[in-house]
Formats: sequence, C-alpha cells, structure tokens
Amino acid sequence: MERAAFLEEFGKTLNEQQKEAVLTIHGPVLLLAVPGSGKTTVLVTRLGYMILCAGIQPEQILTITYTVNATADMRQRFSSLFGPSLGKRLPFRTINGLCASIIRLYEIHYGRQAFALISDERELNAMVGEIYRTVNHEFPTESTIKTLRTAITYIKNMELSGQKMQDYVVDGIEMEPIYRGYCLRLRGERRMDYDDQMVYALQILNQCPDLLQKLRRQYPYICVDEAQDTSKIQHRLIGLLAGERPNLFMVGDEDQSIYGFRAAWPQALLQFQKVYQTGRVLLLEKNYRSVEPIVKSADAFIQVNRQRRPKHMVAVRPSGKRVEAIWVNNRQEQYRAIVELARGAMAKTAVLFRNNDSAIPMIDLLERAGVPYNCRPFDTSFFSHKVVRDIVDIIRLAMEPDNSEIFLRVYYKFNAGITKTAAEEAAASREPAFAYLAGNPALRQRTRERCYALQTHLACLLRESGIRALRRIVYYMGYMEYLERVEADPGKIPILEALSTGAADAGGLLTRLEELRGLAQKGRVDPSSPFVLSTIHASKGLEYHTVYLADVLDGTLPCVDVPEPGEKDPDVWSAYEEERRLFYVAMTRAKDVLSVYRFRDKELPSSFADEIFGTVPSGERTVPAVVKPMVSREVLEETAYYRPGQRVIHSKYGSGILENRKGDIISVRFASGDVRQFSLEICLQYKQLKQET
Repeated sequence: MERAAFLEEFGKTLNEQQKEAVLTIHGPVLLLAVPGSGKTTVLVTRLGYMILCAGIQPEQILTITYTVNATADMRQRFSSLFGPSLGKRLPFRTINGLCASIIRLYEIHYGRQAFALISDERELNAMVGEIYRTVNHEFPTESTIKTLRTAITYIKNMELSGQKMQDYVVDGIEMEPIYRGYCLRLRGERRMDYDDQMVYALQILNQCPDLLQKLRRQYPYICVDEAQDTSKIQHRLIGLLAGERPNLFMVGDEDQSIYGFRAAWPQALLQFQKVYQTGRVLLLEKNYRSVEPIVKSADAFIQVNRQRRPKHMVAVRPSGKRVEAIWVNNRQEQYRAIVELARGAMAKTAVLFRNNDSAIPMIDLLERAGVPYNCRPFDTSFFSHKVVRDIVDIIRLAMEPDNSEIFLRVYYKFNAGITKTAAEEAAASREPAFAYLAGNPALRQRTRERCYALQTHLACLLRESGIRALRRIVYYMGYMEYLERVEADPGKIPILEALSTGAADAGGLLTRLEELRGLAQKGRVDPSSPFVLSTIHASKGLEYHTVYLADVLDGTLPCVDVPEPGEKDPDVWSAYEEERRLFYVAMTRAKDVLSVYRFRDKELPSSFADEIFGTVPSGERTVPAVVKPMVSREVLEETAYYRPGQRVIHSKYGSGILENRKGDIISVRFASGDVRQFSLEICLQYKQLKQET
C-alpha cells in the first residue's frame, strides 16, 4: 500500500506529531507522549504502516507491553483496525512472557532443564516470612512481608550488589541477610520467581551468543510501550535484543514514571541518545483528554521537576472549568463530604488518593450510609500493620486482662518502666498482669503507680465510645510516646480515629476493622454507580469526567519531605520528584472537572496544593466548599423513636428488624438473614430508613 493511501484510510485524524511518529520506522526512536496524547493509537497505526507499507512481516515485530491486560488491549486495537488475521501474527509480549520464552528456547536448544517457576504468591510469602523469622527472631506481619517482597523485586530489577546491597534498608529492616537467604533457598530448591526470569534470561543472552543472534534475526524490529515503567535490568535485556543497529521504538514519558518502588528506571529515557547515539527523540505534546485549565495547571506543576526532558503539554480542548480547591476543616469532614459526592454523582467521578489507607474511612462511611460506589479489591496490610495490631491488642487486653500472651506483646509500649523479668513474672501469675505489678512491692514506686493507672485506663476505655477509647490509648496511656521513641510512623492513627468515630465502643471498633478487612479484600462493583474510589497508581491509563484528589497532605502526598533548596543528595530529589509525577498523573486523569481537598487545620499543610493554587490569579485562588451539616435537628429528635425490636424498612435492603442499638449505630437483621450496621442519623437524614407501619 502506498503511503498516501495508508494515511488517507488510517491516518486522517493524526496530527503532525503523531504522523511523524507513525512514519518513522527505522533506527532507534524515543517517543515522549504526554497524558491523553493518543500514544496507543500512534503505536498501533505505526505497526500497520510497517506491515502494509514497508513490507515488514508481522512476525518480525516484537511489541513489549507492561501488563497482560495491555497486551490484550493492544492486540484488540490493532485487530479492529487492520483485521484479526494480521493481529494474530503479531507477537505482543509482556517482559516476563518474553523472558519465559527465552528460557524455554534455552531448554530446547541445550537440552537442559531450567529452574521451576513459583507462581503461587502465598508460597513465596510464606518463604519470605520464614526467612525473616530466622534472621530477626520475630514473626512478620502481612504488611512487613509485602514490604520485603517489594524490596526483593527492587533489588533484582536494579541489580543492586556490593556496598549498595549492604546499605539497603527498608522500614528499618536490613535487606542483605533476608535477600541472601531468599536467593539461596530458591537456588537450593532449583526454583525461581518472576523477577528471576529476567535475571536468568539476561544471563542466557550474555552467555549464549548463538541464541542471542537467533532472537535478533527473529525480531529485527522492537517496540516498547510504557518505557518509563521499565526497570534497569529490563532496559539492558531490550538493548541486547535490539543489537548494534537497533530498530527500536520506545514509547513513554518520564513525567509519568510512578513505579520507582518497583524499580522503574525513567533515567533510561533521559539517557536514550547517549546509549543510542543515532537515536531520535519525537514528541506527542497535544492532550486530547482534559480541558485547558486542567492541562495548563498540570503542565505548570510538572515543569518544576529537574529530571525530565523539555516539553510542554498543550490542550486541544480550548475551554473548561478551572481547577478548584475545596476547603474542609479536617480529614473526617473531607470523608463525609466525599459521601455526599457519591450520593449525588451523575457523570463518571473518581476520588483519587495516594495510599489504600485513605480508602478505608471512605468505605466505612459509604457502607454505613448505604451509598453505592465502586472500588477495586486491595491489599489488607493496613489491618496487620504494627500500629493497628498494637491498638487491637490493647483493646483486647482490656477485654481479657489476664491474657498473658497479649500482655507480653504490649507491656513495654506504655513507658511504665516494666522490666522483662517483671513482665514475665506478672504473665506467669494467675492475676491480671497490671494488677499484679501494681501491687508488687519489689518494683519502684513510679512503676507501680503507672501500672495502677494503666489498669484503670484499660477498665475505663471499655465504657467509652470508640473515638474516646482510641484517644485514651494513644494520648493518655503513653502509646504515642512509644511511637516517637522508636521513630515509628504514626500515620495509621488518623485513619483509626476516622474509623473509631463511627464505633459505639472499643469492641465495636474491633468488629468494624474485621468487617472492613473483608470489604477491602472483596472490593465493590456496582454498575448503577458512576462513583469510583481508587489509588492514583491504579488509575494510571484511565480517565474520568470528574476527579477529586483526597488526602493531599505533606507526609501523605508527597510521602517524603520537601527538599530544602540547597539539598545536594540526588536520591532525595529523585524520591521527591516521583511524588510530583504521581500528583501530575492524578491531575491528568480528569477530563472536565478537577478539585483538590484542602484543610483549614494548620497541622494539615499541603505544599502541592499551595503550589497549584498559587498559580491562579489573586482573588480567584480557591472556591470554598459548603459542607452541609450531616444531621438536622429534626433527625436528632426522630432518632429517639428507634429502639431494638422494631420493624424497619431500608430503601436498599428492604424489611428488617432493628436488633441492637449503641448510640448512633444500629444493627438490622433483614429478611435475607443478613445483619448490617448503619448510622441511624445518616439513614434518617437521607430518608433511607423508616419504621414499618
């Protein structure tokens, strides 16, 4: 097919930058594509041009994508344009799929059996847990195991060794002995994980030149999508396959590299022309997704980053609503405001946040109010985090004061001066441990007084509301002092405070934590609702009519300190700039409306929000949000008429019996047999509940 005919049939909608990228098919090319610039359209159209106009066989073009879903989507997109028969002939691979095929080729060529792949995540978690226990002589939490697994992936993908390996510490854990034990265990059992596939595939290409040449002849053209998310070892592997005269087409954007914790290496894009000296760098700078005010604000924000190539994002859509700041007093008020958003959402709306922790209070309120929403399943490491586990243990110790096992886990976290010997003696007694210690004349007077006070605190917290009980533990029993002493991150406390606000008592908080763990594991899909809760990472590649950015707080987003102007450490700047890229990605998910929650509480500052709204002309800086009171006086009066034993009707779940009530929290058993808890005030405020007549 002639070029003109191809462009007439398949390229009518391409702009000049897109057209240039489609027609550039030889040599090393880096295409930098801003958000919403149609990069997948360009990549797919370029594949068609290579086959139909340049006469390249489909089987000779290897296209590497980041995920299995991206592979399927790209094949479908290509097939819809150029037909399924050509689509079937094109090799689309993830990097792990490519490495697996290299290992299989090695097995066939040399008649040797490679290590067996472990694909069971539970087995790998158990293995890492055993090694951690052997090295550190304590049981790891689910959260710790997740951290260790991520660190192992980082080490292998970044090829850390020597002093860098020895110095690598994550959450206070020295990784070298754990990593060494993990690798020895795998090799001893002749097994490998997914990251090992890349390590071994690279070794094969380096040590088996005949296989390398065979693959280069098989794939003389290589395309790489999402190149900014590719790791150092993956770039090395791709470079080897491409050879000395590479026809390599890499598509990415260093401004959208947000997977540094998984060893994404955007530096490769910055060094592209040093590695490939004849390489060309092309740009896609037109954003077709977002209205102009969003594009301008996001572009101004990312321009501040140092580790990037010079380019500007330009809006195709010429007008639109400006970026807004929504002022609330604190995080709890923000979460309640989000429930109102979900209740009134008409267009596709997303609330985006940095960490899954932020979703938990929102899910709690949405479930209590019976408001539909959508949320992917996510890991439950919050619930096994050391801080959360400690709070649960302390409440359980209040319920079971003679539980010696729990006592030994928490006694040293109250600044009471209890020695290990005294704690073990108390645990061995048949009395509640703190009562035993308070009456032990062998102990110092201060220690006895503290133990008596702790015994009183434990008894009192069982008679209090959930929020009062939590604050008693954290601020009056000495737990916050313990966190400060061991330099632990107290970031889970605000989430627990938000959850405990809706709990009638300390026991209700424990019950609610277990319920929320189950909800997090299952996620929520409600086709009737356009409202989505999502982390920013999970929203990558997606778009929404309206986006609200929640928990934009220093310490959360960004999760690292803002560097001082004179900071020289490149690692400090690298970590900070990735947080900026994450915020940039979040902003560019919005098509028509973008809003950022801001806090009047001076203890909740946001350098990112300050920067964004500082770019807006004076007098138009922010739009204060009006957050309606959650409960009217009439509703407060009406709550008095709801008592256990009454029959009620819920707008979503139908008829049921109000079985229990503690303060504002009611339990209703429905005809289906399900028992659900609700906030009575919220249900009445929004006419979701009434008495059955």
